[in-house]
Amino acid sequence: MSEPRVEIADLGAWGSAALLAEYDREDDAIRVNARVVEAVRAVAGSAEATRFIACAIAHERFHRAYPTASEEEAHRSARITCGVDVSCYEAIIRERFRARM
Repeated sequence: MSEPRVEIADLGAWGSAALLAEYDREDDAIRVNARVVEAVRAVAGSAEATRFIACAIAHERFHRAYPTASEEEAHRSARITCGVDVSCYEAIIRERFRARM
């Protein structure tokens, strides 16, 4: 299986929450939300934004490989791969986007 294309793109919001990343099976592409990357960069710096991108990619690659896996399984895989709990980014984003609402 070849590697998926990775893009940083404006994914907007998903309901009242920020969509962190998505895997598009039709295009075989992982898209990481540019808004979230910028929010993490603003709160925690460039190195942490880069780590977020790596975690988002790991999370979505897991979904690509195991399409029926749960979010918890994908989070666990990303945590093992990147050494960071994805929930820390979710907390940053919730706070940042809540301030804008």
